[in-house]
Amino acid sequence: MAENTPARERTRREIEQQAVALFASKGYSATSLQDIATAAGCSKATVLYHFNGKAAVLAAALEPSKQALKEVIAEAERLPAEEAQELAIVRFSELAVGARGLIAVLSDILPTIDEMPEFAELIGEGIRLTEIMAGQSHDQLELDVAKFAINGLLGECRHPGERSDAELLELCNTALRRLLRPPGRPA
Repeated sequence: MAENTPARERTRREIEQQAVALFASKGYSATSLQDIATAAGCSKATVLYHFNGKAAVLAAALEPSKQALKEVIAEAERLPAEEAQELAIVRFSELAVGARGLIAVLSDILPTIDEMPEFAELIGEGIRLTEIMAGQSHDQLELDVAKFAINGLLGECRHPGERSDAELLELCNTALRRLLRPPGRPA
């Protein structure tokens, strides 16, 4: 981090980093704003100055992943369906493996994520990626298989340390390719 980074930005980053570490170790629900403040070395009021709650802190921490997901989707939408599907498989696997710690935290909030407006755009991007991975198919079974494959990949990424990143990346790419039927290939 540069020496000339404004103090507010450093504080904001520290809050995000400490919150993610706490969410990963204690669980999202078991982590309070006071826990985050204490870990970041600031007051609860300072946390609330920067973020309007725990969900906002997590959403900020997920922002780089959300932006990367948007870029994958934008790139895939310019390609033919089969190339788009392959790109989505490779890039989503890389994103998921790279964000292993955050995936465990997301899994913790999945039952209530629809109630958190901070994640509406991320949910929408996830739905769009699912459609691309399903080969742009409007067939409900293909969409369900894509959802199943993505959830399996994310579930496998929740367990950091069980596999190296390279092993997990290979597993994710192989599993997704085997489960998802390329566009135009008969059932």
